[in-house]
Amino acid sequence: MIDRRDGPAGDPAVGLAQKCTLCYDRLSGGMEPACAKACPTDSIQFGDLDELRERADLRLAQLQDAGESTAQLYGRDEGDGVGGTGAFFLLLDEPEVYGLPPDPVVTTRDLPGMWRQAAVAAATLLGGAVVAFAGRRKGHR
Repeated sequence: MIDRRDGPAGDPAVGLAQKCTLCYDRLSGGMEPACAKACPTDSIQFGDLDELRERADLRLAQLQDAGESTAQLYGRDEGDGVGGTGAFFLLLDEPEVYGLPPDPVVTTRDLPGMWRQAAVAAATLLGGAVVAFAGRRKGHR
């Protein structure tokens, strides 16, 4: 059993702090994660992603109908910079107020281009070294 007073998922018996595993042991036993089960406001929900999206869309519509014009689902849009996420949040203000980026992007999206640039730079350096070495060898004859 993990005692939350020991930090995030800290287990003093093992001497480790681990990230959330979505209560793998509970899921294996057909139960929902403890955080979702214990949440007194039912704010944390767990289940089929499509079903959760439907529920979230309904709740958002309820809030907007009640006059909460700034209400939004953060991470819900599959067309955003991250292609939607497996966890989304109902916000009643702009994302920045909650410390979230306004336009999230997948940080690895530029990796292929960066690797290409690094390969070109390495090839250029290697080519320069070969030319310099070959020119130096010619001069010593």
